[in-house]
Amino acid sequence: MAGIFLIDYIQRRLRESRRQKLIAQAVSWPQTMAEINRWTIVPVEDESASFSNGHQIEAAFHFRLNGEYHGGYVRSTPMSHNAAERLSNGNPLVTIRYNPADPDQVAVLAQDNSGKLPFDVFPG
Repeated sequence: MAGIFLIDYIQRRLRESRRQKLIAQAVSWPQTMAEINRWTIVPVEDESASFSNGHQIEAAFHFRLNGEYHGGYVRSTPMSHNAAERLSNGNPLVTIRYNPADPDQVAVLAQDNSGKLPFDVFPG
């Protein structure tokens, strides 16, 4: 049983390492605006979840670049299910960063979206 917890721990650390590398790269990528078109409430996947803040908003977005559509997801910081239901509506714009070599590789950074959305962005 302890082996399962070790594997989960290693997987979480690898995901977090990949996320941090993406954020570091994305700081130099160009920015554009994307429109949120679908909302979902999901359980928090990492150890930042708590009894009262066990959910987060996952919002799908799309943007056009050189006549082609691209998309991705933005997640909120952990919150209660009630707050997530209340805040996940409409079609707001979100500032995203995209890899110019591969526009399907995107990142949404908290500092780019401060005050633009009704929730705080979980960077990545």
